[in-house]
Amino acid sequence: METLNIPATANTPAVSFSSEQSRFLVTGNSIPENANNFFRPIMEWLDRNLEALPKLCTFEFNLPYFNSSSLKAIYLLLMEIRRGEAAGKQFHIAWYTESGDEFMEEAAESFIELTNMPIHVRTGAPVV
Repeated sequence: METLNIPATANTPAVSFSSEQSRFLVTGNSIPENANNFFRPIMEWLDRNLEALPKLCTFEFNLPYFNSSSLKAIYLLLMEIRRGEAAGKQFHIAWYTESGDEFMEEAAESFIELTNMPIHVRTGAPVV
């Protein structure tokens, strides 16, 4: 399986996949000028590697802030994950928010409704 390791910038989150931990992590602010350009390689990686991902895999999103163009890209990423679930994979999706961050909690609820997937909303940050 190909590795995935995109370092964070001032405008984009870090994105990585750890095959040892079966863990896909997106962490940091997502405010790129063009979210499609940023997320396209991630979507392509996921498309190429979806079949090879372990049956039990964790996807963690820790996005303190994202812009409206990232909203659609994140939705499309979640739909790609859903495609893997439809193919028999059992993925765990965690969405991290800061305590009292109603916007991010509402964003998670919207993604749950839009994707019809269980997304576990947690307070704090994932252990890196």
